[in-house]
Amino acid sequence: MKTYVMVYEGFVQFEVVLSNYLMNTVGEVITVGLDKKQVTSLEGFQTIPHITIDEVDIEKGDLFVIPGGEPEELYGEDEFYKVIKKLNENDKIIGTICATPVHLARAGILEGRKYTTSLPIEEFDEFEKDNYLDELVVKDDNIVTAKARGYVDFAI
Repeated sequence: MKTYVMVYEGFVQFEVVLSNYLMNTVGEVITVGLDKKQVTSLEGFQTIPHITIDEVDIEKGDLFVIPGGEPEELYGEDEFYKVIKKLNENDKIIGTICATPVHLARAGILEGRKYTTSLPIEEFDEFEKDNYLDELVVKDDNIVTAKARGYVDFAI
């Protein structure tokens, strides 16, 4: 099983440490960056991505995880949005936590789907308000969304 984990400046590492550990016991975990430059997590850990977003192999990947952080860090990153759309079209599992479900909404992936997020949804036009569930983790088909405090359930 191949798991891709998006890393970007200010990503929240603690939200995905447990899921990365669990996924590493059944396969390979590969960090993905916008480029190969070192990024620093919100907690201060420095990470150099294994590959860049344009190197993600849609066919061979099983899971793509986007940890929380400042959503603006990924706004306007066309290749990132192109990859998550392709992953969704190929029914690959996409897991987002905390603020990052907004990227799925911006990409049109959450249309008609149930989701959760730590963001105040009323402040974001991208979200379909009627599909929001105030739960720690929500799974709708191949999409898994979670609140930040749901990181343990998200990992499991």
